[in-house]
Amino acid sequence: MASSPSRLAPDEVTERLRTQFGDDIVDHRDSFGHVQVTVTPARYHELVAFVRDEPALACDFLEFVSAVDLKEDGFEVVVQVTSSTTGLGVRIKTPCQAEEPTCPTISDLYPGASWHERETSELMGIAFEGHPHLVKLLLPEQFEGYPLRKSFELMSRVAKPWPGESEIPD
Repeated sequence: MASSPSRLAPDEVTERLRTQFGDDIVDHRDSFGHVQVTVTPARYHELVAFVRDEPALACDFLEFVSAVDLKEDGFEVVVQVTSSTTGLGVRIKTPCQAEEPTCPTISDLYPGASWHERETSELMGIAFEGHPHLVKLLLPEQFEGYPLRKSFELMSRVAKPWPGESEIPD
C-alpha cells in the first residue's frame, strides 16, 4: 500500500515561496496551519502557477477567487488553492489600484477560476486581464455600478433611512 505524500509545514512553504519570489512576497503568515502570502501584481500569475505545479505543494484544487474593497487603498484579489493529496492550503493575495483595478487572469491555470473572476469583475469592478470571456454573469445588462464596493450607494437606504441612523440634527 502506497503512503500519501507528506504535507509541508507552513514555514517550509513560505521559505520555498520566498526563495522563488524574493521581495515580491510582501507579506506572509501561518493561518491556522495553512499559508497566506501577499505577492506583487507582477508576479501573481507566476506564483499561482508555482503553487499548482511545484510537486511538493501540488495545489491542484481552486477553492475560490474573490476580492476585498480596501476603500482608498484599492482592492485586494484573494485566491484560495488546496492540494487534494496533502490538504495543504495556500491563500494568495495581490493588491489592485483603487482607480480602474486590474489583475491578471488565472483562468488559464484553473479553468474554474473563469466563473469566479466573472463574478468578481461584475460585483467589484476588477478587470481580469487575459480573461477569455469577461461578461456579466448575475446582474442584468443595464445594471450600472459595482454593488459589492463600499462606495456603492444602496437605493433602499436612499428611499428609507437606516433604522439605526441618528435622528439628532447636525
